[in-house]
Amino acid sequence: YVLRSWSMVKLGTTSAQKKLFFNLRKAKARIGAIEEGDLRPENVRQLAEDLSVSEQEVVEMNRRLAGSDASLNVTVGGEEGSASWQDWLEDEDADQASAYAERDEFEARQAMLMEAMDVLNERERDILTERRLAEPAVTLEELSEKYGVSRERIRQIEVRAFEKLQERMREIAKTKGMIPA
Repeated sequence: YVLRSWSMVKLGTTSAQKKLFFNLRKAKARIGAIEEGDLRPENVRQLAEDLSVSEQEVVEMNRRLAGSDASLNVTVGGEEGSASWQDWLEDEDADQASAYAERDEFEARQAMLMEAMDVLNERERDILTERRLAEPAVTLEELSEKYGVSRERIRQIEVRAFEKLQERMREIAKTKGMIPA
């Protein structure tokens, strides 16, 4: 209960972290390292040895226990109407307009591909889909067994189907004004 209610941020997920959470303050008091802030390297070594954990874990837990949780909604400088900490966080993803445009373009290309696939007969469509669009791609051997032809013939059908598909995609793109005529 104490571990869960100590902070809004979950801590103490490993046994070493739990051991540090419950014993670090007592161990610091025992060696006289009561100061707030980072511990001296010799104190870190001693605490890590005493508690059978790594030095890095001691440093991390000491920092977590020394600092308190802070809200990102708190204003910078404490003045009413000034910016809050969250205003300084940058979203690494593209803005919504770019994300929408990207999704819209993907959907248009996908629809164009589906329309262009109509130029292929059923066998060509199946071979092209299995060889170029499936993850993982089906082998020539498997398709040659399925259709009762050689691997080379499957490869030829795949190449011809891909060329037909490319040509149809160009035609569709020209009619939709996506590329110059």
